[in-house]
Amino acid sequence: MQLRLSPTVKILLIVSFVVFLVQQSIDQFMGGHLLQFFGLVPRGFMLEGRVWQIVTYAFIHADPLHLILNMMMLAFVASDLEFHWGRKRFLQFYFFCAVAAGLLYLMLQLWIDRGGMDTPMVGASGAIYGCLMAYGLLFGERVLLFMMLFPMKAKHFIWVLAGVEFLSTVFSGRGGLSSAAHIGGMLAGLGYLWVQSRILAARRNSEGRGGGGKKPRRFGTPSKKKHLKLVIDNKDEDDRDPEDRTWH
Repeated sequence: MQLRLSPTVKILLIVSFVVFLVQQSIDQFMGGHLLQFFGLVPRGFMLEGRVWQIVTYAFIHADPLHLILNMMMLAFVASDLEFHWGRKRFLQFYFFCAVAAGLLYLMLQLWIDRGGMDTPMVGASGAIYGCLMAYGLLFGERVLLFMMLFPMKAKHFIWVLAGVEFLSTVFSGRGGLSSAAHIGGMLAGLGYLWVQSRILAARRNSEGRGGGGKKPRRFGTPSKKKHLKLVIDNKDEDDRDPEDRTWH
């Protein structure tokens, strides 16, 4: 799989690495508490007015391995989304998934484990899992490596990944809440794309009727039914203009 970094993804990677170095240096060597201040802490967000945490938590990571794994996934899948959509729509999608994953984590802490009100959630995983969902739907025929070893089509990869996260949520106790947030990011990405597909279909139907009305159908002529499914036609995707790709 060829790695091409888009401009916005490069910025996200650089910012995440810089934030990690600053946060770890201040917290470990200067006695700071940036993780508690910028990570998503239920008590801080809901009771102390730290509303910025719903966004900033996506730039905080717990340790080097957590950071590296997230940034690798971001580098391999997010650039193609930006090339396909453009910077503005990509950023809207990215932070929509991050916020949705964070809100799900907050709700689960209130519902399942009120003793975890001071437990922060950190990491870009919610947004990245949303990007993985979008990648699987837009570029489903491309091959990704599951667990960095097993080749698998992207459209299958995302559902295997969702299954793994679901099992982690069910069987991992308190730690499963972060896996639930990953699923929240995927569902947010799925919902975002579904709404966009409906809007696009409605717009095209409206444009089709606006040029003089609908032609009357002759008796006995079968009508063409339009179906709307959340599947992308990926054939010859590199030879087609992104605007010509349709949901069907």
